[in-house]
Formats: sequence, structure tokens, C-alpha cells
Amino acid sequence: MIDQDVKKVMRRLLLIMGLGLSVPCMGVEVPGLLTAVGDGRVQAVRDLLATGADPNTLNPGGRPVLVVAASRGNTRTVRELLLAGADVNAADQAGNTALINASGYGFAQVVKLLLDSGADPNLKNTAGHTALARATQAGYQHIVTSLTAAGAVEAEEEAKEAKEE
Repeated sequence: MIDQDVKKVMRRLLLIMGLGLSVPCMGVEVPGLLTAVGDGRVQAVRDLLATGADPNTLNPGGRPVLVVAASRGNTRTVRELLLAGADVNAADQAGNTALINASGYGFAQVVKLLLDSGADPNLKNTAGHTALARATQAGYQHIVTSLTAAGAVEAEEEAKEAKEE
């Protein structure tokens, strides 16, 4: 664990870098972790988490930072968030989890990391689509294979819908 004096120094350095636990953005305080995740600044993410940033932070639209990182294919950031205790199955307001988005965008390394960390491959978003449906629809057969090996099952009607879209 990091002692309190080191945390204070790290917070000051992060503030100098413009990445405190929250930063002003267009008149609104935005979590610094959200900014660092969005920018793909892995070391800043690591430092913010070490100084107490919440790995389950939501953006103003209700999207967990883990979903943001996974949607950008940033494996290292996803790993840091998971190590800090991020909820691997957290979903945004549309019900999309990190696994659903990473599968739909073809980020195989992120998909593997999420599955290895216990992500549920059978969760559905509010439209009723799973990670398997998104990967199938996008034509990412290597991800379909990984999801199936991890226990993903597809409802027959969902598979038909995904192929028709």
C-alpha cells in the first residue's frame, strides 16, 4: 500500500498535470480518472487509482470508465481498472457492458482479459443483444470462438436478428 505522504505528493503532481481526482470541464467537475481513461493515459490512470479514484466512476452520461476503456480497445487501462476493483459486468444506460462493446468492436485482447476476469458472456443490453450477437454481427469469428469457449450461448431468435441486420 502507498503511505499517506506519498499519496499527497502524487495528488499534487496529478493536479499539476491537470488530472486531479476531478477537473473542471466546461463549468462541470469531471472525474480526473474519466479524463485519463478517455485520453488513454495508462500511467495517469494507475496513479489516480493509487490515490483513491473510484474504478467504478461513471461519465456524465452514466457510462462506467471500464466500458469507455474497453470500447477504445485499451487493454492496459482495462487491466488497471480491473486490478483496482472495477465491476467487470458494469453496464451503461443502454445495458452495454465492457464485454459487449469490446466484442462488437473486435478488440480480442480486451475480450480475453474481461472473460479471464469473470465477465458474464450472456448478459444482454437493453436491445436484447449479447456480446456473442455483437461479435457475430460484426463478423469477428475469432471473438465468437472465444465467447463460445467461455460459455456464451445465443438464443436462436437473436442469432437470426443479428445475421439479418
